[in-house]
Amino acid sequence: MDLEAYVMVKVAICGGGVIGTCVAHYLLENGINSTIIEGSSTACAASGKAGGFLARDWCCGSALEQFAKISFNLHRELAIKLDGKSKYDYRPLEAYSLNLCEGASSGNSCHEWLNGSNVVADSLKLIGSTDTIAQLHPFKFVETLLNYNVSQGLNVMEGAAVSGILQSNNKLTGLTLSSGDTLECDAAVLTMGPWTGIAADWASGLPSIYGQKAHSITIKPYKEIPAEAIFTEFGEYSPEIYPRPDGEVYICGMAENRKPSSALPPPQSVVPTEGSCQKIKEMSNSVSSFLKDGEVSCGQACYLPLTHDGLPLIGRVPGVRGLFSGAGHGCWGILSAPATGKALAELIAGKETDIDIIAFRLDRF
Repeated sequence: MDLEAYVMVKVAICGGGVIGTCVAHYLLENGINSTIIEGSSTACAASGKAGGFLARDWCCGSALEQFAKISFNLHRELAIKLDGKSKYDYRPLEAYSLNLCEGASSGNSCHEWLNGSNVVADSLKLIGSTDTIAQLHPFKFVETLLNYNVSQGLNVMEGAAVSGILQSNNKLTGLTLSSGDTLECDAAVLTMGPWTGIAADWASGLPSIYGQKAHSITIKPYKEIPAEAIFTEFGEYSPEIYPRPDGEVYICGMAENRKPSSALPPPQSVVPTEGSCQKIKEMSNSVSSFLKDGEVSCGQACYLPLTHDGLPLIGRVPGVRGLFSGAGHGCWGILSAPATGKALAELIAGKETDIDIIAFRLDRF
């Protein structure tokens, strides 16, 4: 890739989720400080409400294959560096597929907790080992990495969203904020999840990004569940169950049609659609009595950022020198965050990166 070197004095990161936090981290590793600008609060959207499931090999055969593997390994490195095992519940685990059918009789004696009324006997299959599967708590991960970055010099501005860009001769010179203030900068990175698409009004080279509403609940089971992620199919739904080290169980599987960025409510205003979280609980009841008799501790919703071709937008925004994007990762945002952050940081620093992001270039459309 033809890398044009930049000498950065000030770098602004627009969005305080997992991608923006990772960009800030790897910028620091390259000797570049930055400022995160977050209109609400850090990790307030999908970065704080996702499941935190990490799969090394589940993108095989796609343009994300090597990217996912690199990012999975970077997560391991970060867990060691940040002592994440205790701070943000990082751990390897196994993943299984499980068939559900209305009125089936359960019979998985090796996994006593999978005893629900719709579990098909002997249908449990291992689809991921502890060598290739891991998990973390997304909100705790962002919080831990953010606190570390701040200790190293990162600045964080909350409560003032970016409302536009300033440029001269197609070169970024600063940002305008919803507060009416102006922030001078030599480079800016758009990491606002599905709301990143709003920036197309400021920079015509930014492709469209859409938001798909996803629902999830957390349950405190009446009895501890082992480290086994479960993937199921139940009619038109695909419930996913992630037991967490803190004793809670995260369950998702309800999604709605996508909406353009301009039609999305502010992150802090996103609430579950009526009946969606209840439906997830009903599906979990049919998987396990441990979940059926457990207490729902949270019901929530967030928007996942989607692109036209299902691949993220990572790299320079065409037409504005000094403007970059790291968005559109869909359901793989938590997994892809370290590789995205490292690649963008090296790009901004003017270094050759060993992370291939050619397939994610914004000018592919």
